[in-house]
Amino acid sequence: MAGRKPRPGKPPSGVVGGPNMSARKLKKAGPQAGDKDAEIERLARELAEAHAKLQQIEEQGTDAFTARKIETLLEAAQIARGQAFDASLARNKAEGELRALQKAIAEAPGPTGWLLRRAARRLQAKP
Repeated sequence: MAGRKPRPGKPPSGVVGGPNMSARKLKKAGPQAGDKDAEIERLARELAEAHAKLQQIEEQGTDAFTARKIETLLEAAQIARGQAFDASLARNKAEGELRALQKAIAEAPGPTGWLLRRAARRLQAKP
């Protein structure tokens, strides 16, 4: 048996990989090469973006970069103010509807009104 030739397509014993290796054994063998390649590409893109920003700052100076950054921040602040205004309007509308509903419950006639007022008192008493 010692003089026997290995079968073609099968790696010699001790070699990782090969066409007949199961997925479980491949996972145990080490991290996938595709993951490493994707990570290298992502890091290369980030490095290129950083170089481009630095070159832009060197060419235009820090004033242009700072002005553009300030403009972006002012735009974000304007959007935030608009959202706060919309939230304030929605809150005022909801409070108005609540007051109208409370008034309607307080003025409801008959046994139905009494039941509504009793239920409202119980809801307000609960923490």
